[in-house]
Amino acid sequence: MSDVCLGGFRYLLPTLLDKMRFPQASVVLALTLALGSVPDIFANSPDSDKDDTVIGVGPNRPRVDDTVSGPGGGLPLADRPNIRPTRTENPPRIDGLLDDEVWRTSAMITELVQQAPLDGAPATEQSEIYLAYDRDYLYFGFYLHYSDLSLMRANRVDRDRASMDDLITVYFDTFMDQQRVYDFDVNAYNVQGDGVINSGGHNHGGAIPYADRSWDTLFDTGTQIVHDGYIAEMAIPFKSLRYPQLPGGEAHRWGFQIVREVKGRDQENDVWAPMSRNVQSFMAQMGVLEGMTDLSTSRNIEILPTFTAIKYGALDSNTGRFIDQGTTPEAGVNVKYGITSNLTADFTYNPDFSQIESDRPQIEVNQRYPLFFDELRPFFLEGADIFDVSSPVNLVNTRTIVDPRYGGKLTGKVGRTTVGLLVANDEAPGKRDDEADPAFGATAQFLIGRARYELYSESHIGALVTDREFLDGYSRLGSVDAQFRLTPTSRLNFVATQSQHRDEEGVERDGHMWGLMYRRDGRNLSVETFVGQVNPDFRTDVGYIRRVDEQMAQQMISYQWYPEHWLINWGPTVNWRRSYEYTGVLQDETSSAGLDFRFAKQINSGVRSERVLERFSGIDFWKWRHRARTFINTTRALSAGVFAEWGDEIYFDPENPFLGRQTTIGVNATVRPLSNFQSRISVNSARFTDVRTNSGEVFDVKIYRALTTWQITRRFLLRNISEYNTFSKKLDLNVLATYRVNAGTAFYLGYDDHYRQSDFIDDDERYFTTDLRRTNRAIFTKIQYLFRY
Repeated sequence: MSDVCLGGFRYLLPTLLDKMRFPQASVVLALTLALGSVPDIFANSPDSDKDDTVIGVGPNRPRVDDTVSGPGGGLPLADRPNIRPTRTENPPRIDGLLDDEVWRTSAMITELVQQAPLDGAPATEQSEIYLAYDRDYLYFGFYLHYSDLSLMRANRVDRDRASMDDLITVYFDTFMDQQRVYDFDVNAYNVQGDGVINSGGHNHGGAIPYADRSWDTLFDTGTQIVHDGYIAEMAIPFKSLRYPQLPGGEAHRWGFQIVREVKGRDQENDVWAPMSRNVQSFMAQMGVLEGMTDLSTSRNIEILPTFTAIKYGALDSNTGRFIDQGTTPEAGVNVKYGITSNLTADFTYNPDFSQIESDRPQIEVNQRYPLFFDELRPFFLEGADIFDVSSPVNLVNTRTIVDPRYGGKLTGKVGRTTVGLLVANDEAPGKRDDEADPAFGATAQFLIGRARYELYSESHIGALVTDREFLDGYSRLGSVDAQFRLTPTSRLNFVATQSQHRDEEGVERDGHMWGLMYRRDGRNLSVETFVGQVNPDFRTDVGYIRRVDEQMAQQMISYQWYPEHWLINWGPTVNWRRSYEYTGVLQDETSSAGLDFRFAKQINSGVRSERVLERFSGIDFWKWRHRARTFINTTRALSAGVFAEWGDEIYFDPENPFLGRQTTIGVNATVRPLSNFQSRISVNSARFTDVRTNSGEVFDVKIYRALTTWQITRRFLLRNISEYNTFSKKLDLNVLATYRVNAGTAFYLGYDDHYRQSDFIDDDERYFTTDLRRTNRAIFTKIQYLFRY
């Protein structure tokens, strides 16, 4: 399969580039690197990554000496460790004390090895890990020792917010198909976290990938800090997972990994199943959890009613009076039903999307393209990974569903096919001021469907359809995509899409989009090659399009050395990108080079320079841009980062564009004076200067932001966000109190206050003072209670 795919790629890429007016000579180096000839240059280097073998297994580790033929086909498991948890009829009490009878007889792991900074080296700290299960739960006990307790990083924070702490994490590939992994973790203060990892992502040099934290489920944990570390217990309900349904008595076999983080010791990661930087895939290096039989077949039913009430007020700019409105109460419900252990249906009516989370601030001045904001709403976040497609265009952006009246989802797995179906009714397009408008009160109908058929390890073919219907207009899209794992360090992705679009004025457009990407991530050498097209008439009202009428090619090459001393690793990265219009006119060309460094004591930095051609309003602008960044996290009490970018930039005025100088700086610091109190203070600024004349500054924007959290108890949290924008002269204040019982049951009480400098409120210059004047205010409450059966 690998030879066939690579052979086709060798033939197809030059042909595509030639058709897209990319000179053949200009991509010879890119093709050579992408298809594997370059490692010969480094054949005599001690850091050469030509050997892609997996690190060996320790002599005391049990081995799996066969293959598993699961839904994804035959998966090689030779030399991967395995563990068989003990079945118990006396479940432990989850209180952070390993004094239960079950731990005296359970399976046990004591040997971990480093994944970083020295892959394969023995762990520097001792760990004791116990495993047991019964019909309904999988149990873990952890005793995590520290030779020096001051090394331990632990903070009392909200759920899923402990990424800067030492965590103990377990990972499950329940279908043993290397397509999707569940993540459960806990820190020393019993802060839970969970998430999912998809095969679509990549992790450089065999690193542990970041989980998508939008996935939330119920599990139970308990911890105790002791004189030489901390003890943790974890009980994971099987109904919180999706896994194959097997006949009675047949044993399950799941991919399994344990990761212990010791951030105070140069961000050390210790793993149970050894990992190598010579293998890109995290899932392919997992061990095996086997022997569990007769697991519960009870179906998961969750009912989550919500109640919200908002009292708000706004400034009437015509009269200058601040008018308080009445209280607006609303109720809604979310229902989740486990049709089988691997297929789930969700339904929501009148979902509440109050601002529990807030968008990160972005500088909006002098932006050529629309800004993208991440999805923050729980109903759309859960299972969002199923709808992900590796593509030059974001094909599914659920923030286009602005105000849904109801929605439904079906997600899960049938055989070797992962499926997802989402429908929603959006009231936002019909909220017009003119009742005579035909669109007044009308709703938009959304449908998103996804199917992904698994071929073999981390490889699939898939299809996606999206549709938005509003009055006589529509936005329809069909897409096919594929991912092929070619070698332990490389993969190939392809996507092809066709759209049909008719807007409210009746204008119809049909267009296509496609992309082809090859990526190789090894211990030292990483290469990415991409080519693609976005037709001038390509449109979608369900996704996010930054730009159309584009034919593009891109090449990235990076190399890493590992001194593994005070300098852990370092290396250069070079990038090249070129983009044409369909008429053949060159629109963009970028050549860049940079160096990245990772030091001991959790210090990272990098520098980069680029030469850019950008065509705007028919004019070619040549720019030099430079970047530098540093992040320091040497102590629990303080972490800080700095980012700076400076050089030439276009002033994007369609009537009178010109080249000036722009400097962008971002500074942030997180202060943790107490384990349960922290504040992240940031300043983002952008200053643009007209260098043609002595007119000087065109704009100077600064956004000051402080996000402070006080975790008073494990369940009770106070949060404050204060933000001031010097360009728009806006001041925003937000206070939120949260009482969280578990992942589903919580109570929120919030206060929002917005001010603006008076002479910036409207264009009629009614207000001549520069004092801040309140423009909006809201008090809101939200109660949600999870019933689970």
